Amino acid sequence: MSLSPYYKFWMSVPIVSKIGRKMYDSNPDIDIVLEKANNNLRGEVFYGGIFGSSIIAFFIGLLLSTFLNLTILDSIGAQLPIKLMIWILAPVLFLAFTYMIAGWLPSNTVSERKKNIDRNISYATNYMAAMASADVTPSAIFRGLAQQDIYGEIKIESEKIARDIDFFGKDLMKVLQKAIARSPSEKFQDFLQGIITTASSGGSLKLYFMAKSEQFMKENRLLQEKDLQTLGVMAESFVTVVVAAPLFLIIMMSTMAMMGQQGGDTLLSATIFGLIPVAQFVFGYLIYDTGGKD
Repeated sequence: MSLSPYYKFWMSVPIVSKIGRKMYDSNPDIDIVLEKANNNLRGEVFYGGIFGSSIIAFFIGLLLSTFLNLTILDSIGAQLPIKLMIWILAPVLFLAFTYMIAGWLPSNTVSERKKNIDRNISYATNYMAAMASADVTPSAIFRGLAQQDIYGEIKIESEKIARDIDFFGKDLMKVLQKAIARSPSEKFQDFLQGIITTASSGGSLKLYFMAKSEQFMKENRLLQEKDLQTLGVMAESFVTVVVAAPLFLIIMMSTMAMMGQQGGDTLLSATIFGLIPVAQFVFGYLIYDTGGKD
């Protein structure tokens, strides 16, 4: 796979490529994470890109802090120590934030891919059981899965399996062993290992697919029931925390402001423009995370 112009540029900078290799040497396991995240970059290229992005973020923070010093802070008469603190802290914070986010993204992608595979595996195995009932070979079954967009990340994993068989001419058992090593889902790993064991022992793959399909469908129903119960609890909490409680606070603080008590207007603004939006964002994220990303 050819590198994008962005990564090509940073790897052509000697100091960046050197630092990328050193960072990779200190954490060679990043290759496994990148493979499970379906990221085809090598570890040293990935770290070189992170370091390059951090440099860009540093200079963006430097320009922003300089702009603030020359405009807003000058206009309000800020003292020199405050200007220096902002001028130093902003670039450092931009650099650190970019480095942390860029380093966290592959792990997050692995987690999202795992959720997607686990949620689609019951439907994929049902498809495989139906194909096996028609005496379709395992290789052809994975080729079929590779053409079905509805199975999400399982489609991508099946594409790699079909590619290794068709273009590289590898044996199915070896291809499945490689697929087990790169899969982010333990459930999918166990399923592929079961195919290897069943085929090696001379068992019936058709019966294996049917049994796993039934097992995964039961597990999926239990998971959906659990998610519905969780969403029900969250809905009740949402009404209490985001609707009833802020409404009570708004009425109370509006009364305080009308009576001339200090702090009422400030607390009212903090509730309307701070507490309510933040609470809605938090509940939105929790609901999204509970529902999963299909």
